[in-house]
Amino acid sequence: MRRPTTRDKAYAWWRAALAGEKPPIHHGEPQPGYYTRALIRGGPQVPCSIWLEATVDADGELTGPEILKCEIDGRPADPHEAWTWLAKRPISEADYMAMVGAGFAVGAKPAAEAAPEAPAPERGRLDVPY
Repeated sequence: MRRPTTRDKAYAWWRAALAGEKPPIHHGEPQPGYYTRALIRGGPQVPCSIWLEATVDADGELTGPEILKCEIDGRPADPHEAWTWLAKRPISEADYMAMVGAGFAVGAKPAAEAAPEAPAPERGRLDVPY
């Protein structure tokens, strides 16, 4: 019988990182948890999460493989590619939820899209006499 990974086991690395234990970071081995990162150098930190997704039957047995999922600023991302950017910035689940609640993303408009666009520069006005 194949059971899904328990939440306690899946989030062990993240909890250790939050506790300041400095668990090893291995490229290509993402760990479920809550993180932040800037999308551009010097930009604001945005909420990020990695989690395991599994399909189970009525008996709680896995019906397929567990899949790592990732979301950065409300957008799907590859957890393997994002991992080394995220691993150094774990945050608590409460901080993650506060960031999301502050209008960042996850089911809403991503922070990068939340700011209104700047008006387009005028190319030439026809109403100005020459």
